[in-house]
Amino acid sequence: MPASADTAPSEQVAAGPGQPATDGVRVIVCDDHRVFAEALAAVLRGHGYHVAEVVQDPRHALELIAAQTVDLCVMDLGFPDADGIEFTRRIGETAPSVKVFVLTARTGPDVLRLAMAAGASGVASKERGIGDVVRAIGRVAGGELYCDDSLLRDALGLGVDRDRAHAQFLATYLTKREREVLDLLIQGHTTDAMAGLLRISKTTVRTHIQSVLNKFGVHSRLEAVAYAIANGIVPPPT
Repeated sequence: MPASADTAPSEQVAAGPGQPATDGVRVIVCDDHRVFAEALAAVLRGHGYHVAEVVQDPRHALELIAAQTVDLCVMDLGFPDADGIEFTRRIGETAPSVKVFVLTARTGPDVLRLAMAAGASGVASKERGIGDVVRAIGRVAGGELYCDDSLLRDALGLGVDRDRAHAQFLATYLTKREREVLDLLIQGHTTDAMAGLLRISKTTVRTHIQSVLNKFGVHSRLEAVAYAIANGIVPPPT
């Protein structure tokens, strides 16, 4: 997130139509750059989030999450003596209901894949504008999965030999029901919600999701969402 007058802590970015309410959403911001973390916290407070703590060490974040009610943790990846990816995984193990939104200056396919495999619900670059970051955090707070579309093709990649044409060819093998499940994944629906909307069992939903993962050659729901959006198989959520 570039440092400029456009990212001043007092800036207000209006929520778009249909964005989830943020009042009462308890957030921890974990970033070893104190000025950046405090500025982001101020912006989030201005949008109705309850920022419970701003910390510079993911160990402290994990302790707080284990001790109090937290809904979302904004997590950097680079710390002097800790690994943000590892603590993303540990947060998921300690408090599975807590969503982790990775906000990082690092890029590259390995970084993003590892963050998603660790259980992050969202991954975004600090180079994004503050409005984009706030909207992305709002989507994750509302239950959606989020990947920064500017990073997907070059940084996420999902394999150098999987170009856009090949990805779209793979998509032709999706059944009608698998397409419906993929669309619902993009919208951030849970397994229970998809079962209700499609009027099928949760076991059948999971079977369709696994089939989508197998056909795309990925290992998680977030990777499937990222792969589909990056390669134009589905439009990004609006």
